[in-house]
Amino acid sequence: MNYILTFTLSFIIIYLIYFIVIINRKKGLESFKKGKQLDFFIKTYKLEKKKLDIKKFANSLALTNSFIMAFTLSILELIDNLIIKLLLCVIILTALMLILYKLLGQTYKKKEGK
Repeated sequence: MNYILTFTLSFIIIYLIYFIVIINRKKGLESFKKGKQLDFFIKTYKLEKKKLDIKKFANSLALTNSFIMAFTLSILELIDNLIIKLLLCVIILTALMLILYKLLGQTYKKKEGK
């Protein structure tokens, strides 16, 4: 039960920070438009920037990133050894980013086609 609480609280906190700093602020959204993460998705998944609703995409990316960080934190709570935590952290973060970013990119590519 403690791990579910850790996941939920960290997910909410990370998402709220992202929402307040990036999505809700006009200046934050402008910096997101010029950022490397948006460029990565546009180049990798061949998305058209003009067809992309930046605010919705930023929100989807915030939810994805919040899930990745909260899930990783929750899993790392199970382990006591620092070295194993660091190694596992790198493996989990890399795997989740590859999988979830691919799903997000493909989802927006399908939406673009409609």
